[in-house]
Amino acid sequence: MVPNEKMYSVKEVAGMLGVGRDTVMRLIRRGRLRALKLPVCGGRGRNVTYRVSEGDVGEFLRACRV
Repeated sequence: MVPNEKMYSVKEVAGMLGVGRDTVMRLIRRGRLRALKLPVCGGRGRNVTYRVSEGDVGEFLRACRV
């Protein structure tokens, strides 16, 4: 990750990849897509959120090319 690099939410990454948010979360949990785990203040039931850097999205896409 590069300082001041654009960071995307799970929802934004899902839209970019054309998949659902659950799929992006699965990729993060399995270590196929790098993400930062950040605490959330307040909220309803969730106490963490994830952000994926622009570079990590690009790296994932390059890794998926055959």
